[in-house]
Amino acid sequence: MKKLILALAMTLTLNTSVFAESTNSITKMQHLRNGESLAGASFEITPHSEVETGSSIIITFTNATVFSQDIINGTSSDTKAPGYKAGGYQYNENGVTWNGKDSFSAVVPNTGSGKLPYYIRRMNDKQIEVFLMNLPDIYAGDSLKTVNGSTRTPYYSIPMTAYADADGDANIDVEIDGNGSSISSTGSKGINSSLAAAATTDVTETTTETTTEEDKNNNTENTLNNKVQVQIGANNIVVNNKAAAIDVPAYIQKESSSTMIPLRAVSQGIIGNEDCVEWNAESKTAVISYNNNVIEFTAGSNTAYINGNAFNMANGVKAEITNSRMFVPFRALGEAFGAKVSWDSESKTAYFN
Repeated sequence: MKKLILALAMTLTLNTSVFAESTNSITKMQHLRNGESLAGASFEITPHSEVETGSSIIITFTNATVFSQDIINGTSSDTKAPGYKAGGYQYNENGVTWNGKDSFSAVVPNTGSGKLPYYIRRMNDKQIEVFLMNLPDIYAGDSLKTVNGSTRTPYYSIPMTAYADADGDANIDVEIDGNGSSISSTGSKGINSSLAAAATTDVTETTTETTTEEDKNNNTENTLNNKVQVQIGANNIVVNNKAAAIDVPAYIQKESSSTMIPLRAVSQGIIGNEDCVEWNAESKTAVISYNNNVIEFTAGSNTAYINGNAFNMANGVKAEITNSRMFVPFRALGEAFGAKVSWDSESKTAYFN
């Protein structure tokens, strides 16, 4: 039986934070309220090898109670029941659902999405079992572009179908069990209603990014005060420990093995100015302006410019447009800003300080 090596991230829709010191650490943002739903949070699992038919994980909650099965399924008519949401929490992507039996080839080509099907079974008040649709090895760690047009690496996004039992400072502990299948996970993590942690197991990709980069000013004046974190596959970036949603996540460019990040979102986070990026549609060039400095990246080009001075990006990497967003290598963007750049290969996270 093949072992699935995966990256596992626990994310929230509000105030999500990922921390450089340890990918398992968390920080309190607000107190829990009795009966508060945790379903705004989700586990994102990005497989890097085959997911076999019948694979499942078991999620165990402490200080929280799992929604009823009919609430999870969306068949309940009790609008006052804990966790009620019209349509429920089972997989439904662009109108396509999964019955827990159909194979990858029968479902995924019809979704136009990188999200992979799952089915949640309530085991008891504290546990759910999540069945994951099979994923052929050929698509693990790649994209589904040839199947359904999605350029995102395929992933499972599992909602946390439970509500908090405790008041005050109590955290909700969540333990993930691979359940003896091909799934490999990392054990227990703590969260509360506005917290998140990230964890990763080993991943099979190789990257050319180094652990720590030297400061390189490149004739720009370094007046950057914001700390930015960008994680492969995450639907947000973290600026000064506060999450900001992005619609296209960072990824690893196959040709160069370089980490590609969304230029506009990261630049705005570093500079702290939403108007710092201009786009020239004719030349496909993004122009970043801050403190009398100008940085330019052009889609399809290995050359970038800082105040008119050209420099070639390492490893032959080229800026590119993905899902209508301009992506550039994280190291090149950080160096252009004169920021201190570091790379955590375990969590697949880039840091700008």
